[in-house]
Parts: sequence; structure tokens; C-alpha cells
Amino acid sequence: MKKIEIFGRRLVFKLEKKKEEEREYNVNYDEIVGEKLIYLIILISAIVISSKAFLFTSTLNVGDVVTKDIIAPRSIRYNDRAAKERLVDDVINSSEREYIYIPESEKLSVQKADKFYSLLISLKEPNRRDIDLEEFKRRTDTAISKSLLDQLKKEDIEVLKKSRGNITNVLEKIYEIGITRDMKLKNTSATLEEFEEGLSIEEKIVLRYFLSPNYVYDAEATKKVIEGKIAQIDDVIVEVRAGSVIAKKGEILTESQVSALREYGLYSGERNAFFIMANIIYLGIVSVVFYYVSRRYLKSEIVNKNKYRSTFLILAFTFLSLRFTKSNLLYFLPLDAVFFLLGILIDTKFAAIMGAFVLLYSMPIVDFDQGFFVTYSVAFLLSTYLMNNIKNRTTLINAGVQLGVTKLLIVILINMFLREEAVYTIIKGGEMLLSGIFSGMLTIALLPYFERTFNILTPFKLIELGDLSHPLLRELSVNAPGTFHHSMLVATLSENAAEAIGANAIFTRVASYYHDIGKMKRPNFYVENQQGGTNPHTKLTPSMSNLIITSHTRDGVEMAKEYGIPREIRDIMVEHQGTTLLAYFYNKAKKGNPTVQEEDFRYSGPKPRTKESAIIMLADSIEAAVRSLDEKTPITIEKMIRKILSSKIEDNQLSEANLTFKEIEIIIKTFTKVLMGIHHVRIKYPGQK
Repeated sequence: MKKIEIFGRRLVFKLEKKKEEEREYNVNYDEIVGEKLIYLIILISAIVISSKAFLFTSTLNVGDVVTKDIIAPRSIRYNDRAAKERLVDDVINSSEREYIYIPESEKLSVQKADKFYSLLISLKEPNRRDIDLEEFKRRTDTAISKSLLDQLKKEDIEVLKKSRGNITNVLEKIYEIGITRDMKLKNTSATLEEFEEGLSIEEKIVLRYFLSPNYVYDAEATKKVIEGKIAQIDDVIVEVRAGSVIAKKGEILTESQVSALREYGLYSGERNAFFIMANIIYLGIVSVVFYYVSRRYLKSEIVNKNKYRSTFLILAFTFLSLRFTKSNLLYFLPLDAVFFLLGILIDTKFAAIMGAFVLLYSMPIVDFDQGFFVTYSVAFLLSTYLMNNIKNRTTLINAGVQLGVTKLLIVILINMFLREEAVYTIIKGGEMLLSGIFSGMLTIALLPYFERTFNILTPFKLIELGDLSHPLLRELSVNAPGTFHHSMLVATLSENAAEAIGANAIFTRVASYYHDIGKMKRPNFYVENQQGGTNPHTKLTPSMSNLIITSHTRDGVEMAKEYGIPREIRDIMVEHQGTTLLAYFYNKAKKGNPTVQEEDFRYSGPKPRTKESAIIMLADSIEAAVRSLDEKTPITIEKMIRKILSSKIEDNQLSEANLTFKEIEIIIKTFTKVLMGIHHVRIKYPGQK
């Protein structure tokens, strides 16, 4: 209550919590389960999308300067197409051209050059008439210029003969090597100019007139040769290890580095946009499936505020850990602890469904690592089996070790198929082994905090509550010893019956210990604690006695809250009497006042809603009734059990417990057997009457 005084006036603000009965029993599941699931989906999706936030702003191209070290997020093998293209270009550039050899070119060129000089020399003979340019071209089949012809006509015969020899000699040397259409020597680094050294200017001009290629480029043959060489080039498979540096700060990106980044989906504008859309669509599909599966199969767990809050917290920490853990350490994360915690805090079915969706939601964070998916799929399936065998902390550690060994074997098999290096396989397998062991240890460390913070009943919590040295049970044994003894007998009956029909026997036993805790408030008003003394009810009206007796269920709940007893056991405290009629006080009140209403002498309920609660109700009534029998034989005990059970059925007290007739018959036989063991007849000692 908050009080504020203003100008002599007092304002009072008061906030009250709803009564637990209203919160616990008057809940419309369908109105809130969808809302809680949406909160969970938003949380997970936001964390997953944030792991891809860099895709919105980061692009790098060939030639860009790296501003920070870029680390490989996972190990990949990919086909480097750019590297193959470079090899192809090298083959094309380094491949020699294919040519068609024309042997006639050499002979024809030498003949034409000889004929050319022979005609020039013949013009020097006496009485030889001169010829014009056109006639000279026609006779020598050479498109010579007039200026060159005039210049050569002026030369002496000896000079012309020497020039003829020089030209013929050079032509033979050139044709011995071979010359192509573009006037380049074939298969040599020498040039035509090197062969022309020593020739005069006129001789060089004449040489070019008569020099014709004796090798013609064969494009088709060249293409076939190059294609053959290219066909022999294999794909360039590049392997990048997780944690290795793709590009260092200050480096200028090469085409190979950009190719690697694109394979990771990093720093590529178009590829980034594609990955963002693909991830959003993937998350949308997973979220829709998660929503409808959870709403159908996990409704009661999601509605339960403590279980929902613990789940919310576990998943938040799980995805934040995945989000901010370096990619090369992801296999080291103790993710199995998620399954263990959910399985122990809630149940195996819940853990199995949630574990599957945790794995599906985590795939974008781990870049859809197939090895990660396969490994943890098998691990979660094995966890489902191991959860049934976890009874204490030692078995939990053993389960973690078994998971670690299993994941180690899976990693070895996967890496064998992928042909990973032995050192890398050993490191990765070691991380998996340690993650399994740490998962069991982490679960043991965190479990008590979840149990206390959210007041969730777990098998380990049941073991603690089942310890008879618990403060509340010790107080019961001191203040209400008869009730304590009665509770122990009810626990024995209930545990055996629950085990016989496949219900939760441990929970039933522990809940029986606490079901009558409320009687400690006024222990002397209950017959088992009166120890032959005065019955205080003789001095009270039937209505007052009824009020005192029926209040022990609510009193028990209040005491249980003070000691942090989980809700499931508190439910047993109010359900084990259901809406049973206190017939003795009702009949006594009716004698004095015929208008008394039967409803006023009934417990407030609710009726038992589980098999365990119904078993405790029956055991509670039967234990007290059998104790009152003078002769305790199998026949009388079974007769009394059937009589009480029939009255409960007729009073509609078991209508919500979902017990079958077969299970009821098993309970009757079990109760009879246990009660005969408790009330067995001993042989009398000598001298006894």
C-alpha cells in the first residue's frame, strides 16, 4: 500500500494480486496460449535475424580494401569458378596456333624473286629495249612501284646479281623457319627485322614484295586443340577451414577472396539480399509450424506461467549464446543442456518438440551447417531415450557423457565422408565430447535455480521434498504425530497403486506426505491426534466443526506457499478431499435444523483432476476407514475398499480424474494387498491372552 500526502490530504494506492484460485482454475487457455507463443517466436526470430544484420550494410568487391580481419565462420569446400576461368585464359593465351603448311609458297617466292632480278639484269644488255612499269609488272607478276624500279634500273649488273643472292638467301632462311600471314616468324622469338639486317633499303623493299606466308592459320584446328586442353582442366576445389583468415585488415581483395566470401554469403550485395529474403522466408515457415504444433500439443505447458517463463528464459539464453559465440566454437556449446533442462523441468515430450524447433531455428545462425544439423538431430533423439533413465544427478552426468561420445562418433563419420583432415576431425570431435559432458554438469548447476525461481516440481525436487527431514514434515511429526503417521500410510498405499496403473509413483508418494499439512494449525481437532483425550468438537456446533475441518485444505496451501512447496503438491492438498460431504456433522446439524443445506458441509474442492490426485483421495479415505475395522481380513478390507470407492463414484468425486474401470480394479487389489501387509496378524507370544 502506497500513501502520499498532498496539501494535508492523503492519497492511498493499493495493488492486490489475484487470488491463486482465480489464476489457477479460471483460465481460458485459448485466449492466452497464442499470445505467449507469439512472444516466444518474436524473441527467437529477432535474435536469429540479428545474426544476419551485417548482410544489410556490408558489400565488398574485387579491389576493395579490407577494413578488418574476415574470419571464416565455418569450414567449407567450394568450386572456385574464377580460378578455373583464370586457368582457361592461361591455356588459351599460352596455346600455340595451329597452321596449314603450304610448301609451294617458298618455291614460288624464290622463283619470282629470281625472275625479277633476271629481268632487271637483262635490261642491262646492249641493244635491249627498255620496258615500262606495266609490262614489268606483267612479266614478273610483281606490284612494284615506279620509283623502286627506276632506282634498280640504275644499279650495275654486279650489284643486281649480289642483291639477287642476298634476297634468295634471306628467303630460304625465312622459309626454313616459316612465316605466317601477319608476317611473323613461326615458333620462334626472332623477328623478321633480324633477318633483314645487312640488306639495303631497296633490298628490304624487294624482299617484302616477294615474301608470302607458307603457314596459314587454321582456326578450326586451333579451336579443337584448345578445347581438348580445357577439357583436361578439373574444377578448382578450394577448402577453407573454420576460423582461418580469409582476408586480413589492409589487404586489397582478390577475385579468389571475393569468391570465398560469396560462398559464405558475406559482403555481396545481390547475394546478401537473396540470403536475407531466404532466411526470412525460412523463419516464417518454421514459426508457423512451431505456432500450430505448440498450440496443439504443448498448450497446458505454455499456459502454465512458471513453465512458460522458465522456457522463455532458457531459449533466450540459448539463442543469445548461439548468436554471440564465434563460429569455430559452436560445436563446443553445451546445447544438450537445453534438452535436459526442459525435460526435467517440464517433461520429455515438451523437451523433444522444443529441442527440434531449437535446432530448426538455429540453422540460419550456423549458416545451415549440415554436419551441425545431423549431429544434434541424433543427439536430441538419443536424449529423448536417456531422459527416461535420469533419476538422480549421477545418471544425468552419465547421460551427458553418453551424448558426448555419440556426437564424437557422428563427427568422425561425417568427417570421414567429407575427407576432412585428421587433426581437424580430432579437434571437432573433442569439442563435441566436452560439450556433452559440460551439458550434464551445467544442467546440475542451473537446475536448483530454476526450481526455486519458478517453483517447478522436478524429479530432483521430489527427492528433496521426499526427505522426511524436510522442515515442514519434521514440524508435522512433532505437532501432529497422528496425522504424520496417517500420511506415511497413505503414501505407502498411493505409491503402490500409482505404480500398478503406470501413474507417477514418486510424485504420488511425496504429495501424500504433504496432503494433510494444514491439520498442523489445529491438530487436536482431528481424531488421529487426540490420543484418547477430550474431543473438542463436543463443545462446538456442527457448523463450527465443519468450518474447522474443511479449512485444513486451505491452511495447508498457505503453509506450503511459505515453505516454497510447488503448485502440483498444493493442488493435491485442495483436491484430495474434492467436494466430499462431511456426513457426520451434516447429519448432526440437520437434527437441530432441518433446513441446513448439504452444500454448506462440503469441501470447497476442486475435485481430483489427475490419476495421482484421485489415488490419494481414495487412499486417504480408505486408510482411516480400514483402521476402524475390528477384524482386518482380506475379505473385510476389500469389502470396505469397494464400499468407499463406490460412494466416491456415486458422489461424482472421480468424474474429472480420467480413471478407467480396469485401473480402479487394479487399485482395489493393490490397496488390499498393501493393507494386509500393514495390518497382518502376528503369532501371539507365550502368556498372551
